[in-house]
Amino acid sequence: MKRRRTIAIVAGVVAAVLIALVVLLATRGTSQATVINSPLLGKPAPTTAGVTLKGSEIDLASYRGRPVVLNFFASWCGPCQTEAPQLNAFAYDQSLKAQGAQMIGVVFNDADSAAKSFAESQGVTYPLLTDPGGAIANRWGVASPPTTFIVSADGKVVEELVGPVTAKQLDRIVAPMDRLAETANG
Repeated sequence: MKRRRTIAIVAGVVAAVLIALVVLLATRGTSQATVINSPLLGKPAPTTAGVTLKGSEIDLASYRGRPVVLNFFASWCGPCQTEAPQLNAFAYDQSLKAQGAQMIGVVFNDADSAAKSFAESQGVTYPLLTDPGGAIANRWGVASPPTTFIVSADGKVVEELVGPVTAKQLDRIVAPMDRLAETANG
């Protein structure tokens, strides 16, 4: 009799803990990337040029005059998979603006073939730079994906975010720069 009662109590406690966990997970807000106090802040963006997964050449400096969002990602990275739809939405919204931010992805420690499959499955339309040997990641000081940098229209690093970003989070950072670019251009 005592044993049944003990089993019933333990089962009740386990059930209560599981229910509490389910409620917690179901009601928590969307996590956002953490803003990092990067040593690059306020400095000119590191030289960033290379070949995209589609074979075209790209140079960050060619986007001067508009903000750039540079996102280091990998196909094997769970948070990268979480943020991909958010980045796609942000990139699309920005493409509709005359001086909207340019989204650029950088493959981090991943095979190009895996990154291509990831991009196709996620519907990525913005350019994705290859980074053989990790030279670009090293220049930016990236330790792991996802890491995202915001570069102003004048080519200075204004923000570093670690973790999965949201379109709203990027909009809040880039919107003031969009207004400045529009004013400067006309």
